Amino acid sequence: MTKQKAKPLYFRLVSDEVRDNCIKAVFLAHQDSDEVLEVVIQPAKRKRSLAQNRIYWLWVSQWSEHWGWTEEYTHHFFKYKFLAMIFYKEDAKYAEGCDAVKLIKAIDEGMYKSIAANVIRQTSTTKASTAQMKEYLDKIERYCYAKDVMLKIPDDLKWARD
Repeated sequence: MTKQKAKPLYFRLVSDEVRDNCIKAVFLAHQDSDEVLEVVIQPAKRKRSLAQNRIYWLWVSQWSEHWGWTEEYTHHFFKYKFLAMIFYKEDAKYAEGCDAVKLIKAIDEGMYKSIAANVIRQTSTTKASTAQMKEYLDKIERYCYAKDVMLKIPDDLKWARD
């Protein structure tokens, strides 16, 4: 019978209690294992906030209404135009995948369009950090302003843009 590989444990050190549980988990894991264990400590990566997400979907709705597009099409358009480039410059694996897709363009334009559309569908705002989402919203706002579409933000969400 083969030994199952243990799932990694992740702790967000947000309180003394969580810190203490993390330390206990390290001691117990070391005590129960004959293997060399690895512990990684790094700053938490903050995902986009719910407020940023609400602003985004309000803007998708406003743009869609202005141009008569579906929200799904607008969402895809914005991801293609802005989010993909943000991820491309900050994520080496994402950039590598995009570069591989670009190579297909010279071989088969139809296949390239299909694969590129699928990459954009898989590109998700849920994977954006708060900083990436801020950059994304800034780019959308500037783009819409340049097209004479003034995007509105409800007063209760204005704090989320700063």
